[in-house]
Amino acid sequence: MKGVHRVGLLLLLCVAAGCGSTTTTTAPIPTPIGVGAAFRPPAAGTEPPPERFACVQGALVGRLRAHVELFARKRVVVVPAGIGIRPPRKTSFGRVVSGSCRYDLRTTEPTGVVEFDHDGLTLADLFAVWGMPVSGQWLLSFRGRVSAYVGGKEWTGPVTAIPLRNGAEIVVEIGGYVPPHRSFLFPPR
Repeated sequence: MKGVHRVGLLLLLCVAAGCGSTTTTTAPIPTPIGVGAAFRPPAAGTEPPPERFACVQGALVGRLRAHVELFARKRVVVVPAGIGIRPPRKTSFGRVVSGSCRYDLRTTEPTGVVEFDHDGLTLADLFAVWGMPVSGQWLLSFRGRVSAYVGGKEWTGPVTAIPLRNGAEIVVEIGGYVPPHRSFLFPPR
């Protein structure tokens, strides 16, 4: 009888560990934040947002959220708080709580969470409002081949065409491979 219990226990441990599964679950790999200004870009770039984006009054909390992670040379690039929120900005503990007006998409914390108001926006729109470059060969001030992943799967189209969808996990990399996360646990509102 002891043997049956051992087999049952081993089977239970094997199932819990994912033995025999065709999908692999790996813990996120800790990735250091890059050193220097290139890895901590400002919330406002060199270009003002295109005219198609109106800066309006209203709450900063968007109806929808996506998480965007940026990596360059196998290091984290911080997505700053305040993208899409026009100065003067008021902050509290690193979180932007107000500004003179806000655009259709914005960041209130330096976590990569992008708040937005409606569907139909893309990664290109985020970078346009931010005033920073992104393409298949550029990511901010970094040059080289840009790779992107959505939900942990490689994105094969233009990086600028990645749609911002509610709950999306978007990873953009240049200068080396960092295993992309498949999902993000959004904090409660």
